[in-house]
Amino acid sequence: MSKIAAHPGAWKQVQCCGRTRGRETAMQNPLRRPGIFVLFILAACMALNSQSGNPNIAAQAQQPGESIPIIRANTRLVMVDVVAVDKKGQFVTDLQASDFKLVEEGKEQKISIFSLQQPSSEPFALNASRLPPNVFRNAPKYQPTSALNVILLDGLNSSLLEQAYVRTEMIKFLEKLPEGHPVAIYMLGRKLRLLQDFTTDLTELKRVISAFKGESPKALTSAGSAPEMPIALQGWAEQTAGEKAPQFKAQMDSFAQEHSSDQMDERVNRTLAALNSLTRMLSGYKGRKNLIWVSDGVPLSVIPGAQMPGRVTPDPKHVTQDPNPTGLTYDSAPEMSRRTYFDQLGLLCNSFADAEISVYPVDARGLVGSAFANVANNVGGQGASGGLAMKMEGAQAEELFQAHSNMLNIAEATGGRAFYNRNDIDTALRNGIDDGSRYYSLGYYPDDKNWNGKFRKIKLAGKRPGLKLHYRTGYFAVDRAAYMKNNQLQRDIDLAQSLSVDAPAATAIQFQASVLPPSQDTQNKVVIAYAIDPHLISFEKTENGLEHAQMDCVVRAFTKANGETPVRTEANRVNATLKPEAYEKITKSFFPCRVEMNLGAGHYYLRLVVRDNLSGLLGSYNAEVTVEPKEAQQVKSAKRQ
Repeated sequence: MSKIAAHPGAWKQVQCCGRTRGRETAMQNPLRRPGIFVLFILAACMALNSQSGNPNIAAQAQQPGESIPIIRANTRLVMVDVVAVDKKGQFVTDLQASDFKLVEEGKEQKISIFSLQQPSSEPFALNASRLPPNVFRNAPKYQPTSALNVILLDGLNSSLLEQAYVRTEMIKFLEKLPEGHPVAIYMLGRKLRLLQDFTTDLTELKRVISAFKGESPKALTSAGSAPEMPIALQGWAEQTAGEKAPQFKAQMDSFAQEHSSDQMDERVNRTLAALNSLTRMLSGYKGRKNLIWVSDGVPLSVIPGAQMPGRVTPDPKHVTQDPNPTGLTYDSAPEMSRRTYFDQLGLLCNSFADAEISVYPVDARGLVGSAFANVANNVGGQGASGGLAMKMEGAQAEELFQAHSNMLNIAEATGGRAFYNRNDIDTALRNGIDDGSRYYSLGYYPDDKNWNGKFRKIKLAGKRPGLKLHYRTGYFAVDRAAYMKNNQLQRDIDLAQSLSVDAPAATAIQFQASVLPPSQDTQNKVVIAYAIDPHLISFEKTENGLEHAQMDCVVRAFTKANGETPVRTEANRVNATLKPEAYEKITKSFFPCRVEMNLGAGHYYLRLVVRDNLSGLLGSYNAEVTVEPKEAQQVKSAKRQ
């Protein structure tokens, strides 16, 4: 895993002034006034960097090693999207909050927020705002007027044959899709790739799908990994091994199990990274999002009733045994052979809930036939191989059962539905979009304030006879801020994923950034000046009434020719401990941060990332900069003089 700390001197720390998530404050936000943005933010950043010499400001800043007493408020709002249909499967539009009974872990909860969400007659449109040159913003591109739909074509966990079938079914689905439903299409292979951003243009969507060729999952394993051995060859090997057959079989089984586990780890890690990237991208959009996941097999399972443990790895040295002030339970059994990812899955499920994402898994295989149809698995003869056919059939049945169970689990945990064992994928896709286009939003404040990491079950009942409800079945009671603070590994994973130039732009923390090329004014450095929306930052109030925040601003540079290997990474950590008057100023403007970078002549892609260290939320975007040779810079400077 690449860490920015690997670059000497990458981290710089600044003490500053800053504001809080969720508080409503009237403000004139310069992030929405690009014309004055560049001068405004540069002035703020220069003032920020000069604060250390100001005795009044210095009194507000946290000193190194000083502990700040924090007042934590554990009042949380839990939102639940509900699709309500009658006996005929028609959406019911006239329900009130009093028509629902909401129960968490057996105790009825008071519904504090209630609304009906339906598609608007307004057209789906871009957020039209022009930015000055060299200014970039990660705010959501679109103004959704109905639920957003993301179709994820999973080539990582699907065969090429199924991907070709899915393409045909997708075209059939688009031919029947009514206008007005915004759809984006992503492909998961070695990387997560955007095939088509949100659009209601069915012609464009058909063109993209027609050109889709898929990606072989076999190409995703590492270069040194061994190929999978068909079960028929195992039978032949057993027949020709003679007296050493039992030992040979044991070695073969051990090799196959280890190889299969390594491949599964790779697939799960890539799948988790892709889902997290999609969640970060969608989190800035308001309203419900339907994630329609077309795959042979979902390699993830959410287990209600479990607690979020640390990730168990094959090597006992890597078992998580962190101090645990949050009350989360860590599974420390190194002898477990099955890989578990409960901590990452728990955070992902909660992120799905926070971003109002419901998952609709669709089995790309349609109706599944017998394993004997695969000629590579045809087994002849007797002896040790005689039972392999039944073993193979049983293994396939178990794999299929597990895949469908995983689909059901993740659908129920997020309020979606699973579609499998059917040959009408086009209808399943349509049902997924229709199912999530109209819904009720219910919100409540849980009576149980103990955020101990346990999965809390939610049950909804309709008081009107004949109602059928679809909703997420629960959530992990996690204090995300405390969890992220005490889990460096998870913070590293999230940051590494966000620093990829290929990852979708994250919108949970929104910012605008000015990228200035080297000049005499910038001391021949590339300067990235961030203006972060203060209303998306988590501030914590200290016992003496000060507001505390900590933000990381990171820039990673890639050459135009190679978007895989970074040439340089720089970061700046801003600690803010503010008096009320300074805090009020920040809430009416923006939270500033500045990063400087030395780059040689050339054209670069820049990955801009900001992270709120108190909540773990991120924002990211791609920018570009051209660094001219020093001779050209000197000529330009001379002309300006």
